Amino acid sequence: MHILSNHFRSQKGSAIIFFTFCMTVVLGMCALVIDFGITVHEKVSISKAVDAAALAGAQELIFDKDNAVAVANSYLEANGVDPLDAEIEIFDSDTKIRVTVNSEVDYYFAKILGFDSGIVNATGVAMCGPVIGVYEGVRPFAIEKQTLEFGVEYILKEGGGGGHNGNYGALALSGNGASTYVNNIIDGYDGRLRVGDYVETEPGNMSGPTQQGVNTLISRCNHTPECTFSDYHSKCPRIITVIMVDNLQVNGRSNVRIEGFARFFLEEVTGHGNESIVTGRFLNTVMSGELGDIQDDFGLKGVKLIQ
Repeated sequence: MHILSNHFRSQKGSAIIFFTFCMTVVLGMCALVIDFGITVHEKVSISKAVDAAALAGAQELIFDKDNAVAVANSYLEANGVDPLDAEIEIFDSDTKIRVTVNSEVDYYFAKILGFDSGIVNATGVAMCGPVIGVYEGVRPFAIEKQTLEFGVEYILKEGGGGGHNGNYGALALSGNGASTYVNNIIDGYDGRLRVGDYVETEPGNMSGPTQQGVNTLISRCNHTPECTFSDYHSKCPRIITVIMVDNLQVNGRSNVRIEGFARFFLEEVTGHGNESIVTGRFLNTVMSGELGDIQDDFGLKGVKLIQ
């Protein structure tokens, strides 16, 4: 009887030891799973912050490269990342920016296994470069390629007597005729255009349609104070994209090659009869579009993540 009792006590003791061991393993696994989830969540959050900082810094490279690091740091801080955990590098002739963050993540349950914290790292690289493809919104005006200076007023469409062989800078982007031309001035061409493509000129002065379209577009700016080329709202309808072409000295309706794109602040349309002249001031700006390398840079830049 004593032998049987001792056997039961031995079995009970073994079961308690086995149960304790199993609970330790289960709790350890739960701790690892929970803290792993916390680490993954932190990794995703930091990656988003790093990407946003890199894009913001790349955009600033276009205007003030010396301020790009400060802008990137401000985006990190706004997204809950300590700038002291970041390393920011500008490279490749000041056209790219790399933001790297190494952040310590405190563990909660894994501490019972002797793990207090872990390191989460993320890197984002963004670049700025000339826009070689525009997806939408191009206005039906073309000027011959040239060196452009910020704030200088340029003629976007000539008046009577100022064109070449019946062409005054108007384009037929999605079909011929006054109605299509006016709609493209007001709303922009809704197709994709790229450097190297050919577009068709719209011969004739198109004076009435030009005045109608340009005045309608200008009237859509309802910002207070009124926008100017040096102080404007980023979404102002008077900020327009036009096409830079190789040559406008062509006869009648002809195809001209796209050399690039430029943005202007639409100033006004002047003149009467066949003397409708459209002017705008050149801007250095950023917009969405396809980036690439081109021989001539006309000041229109874009940014994108490359890592």
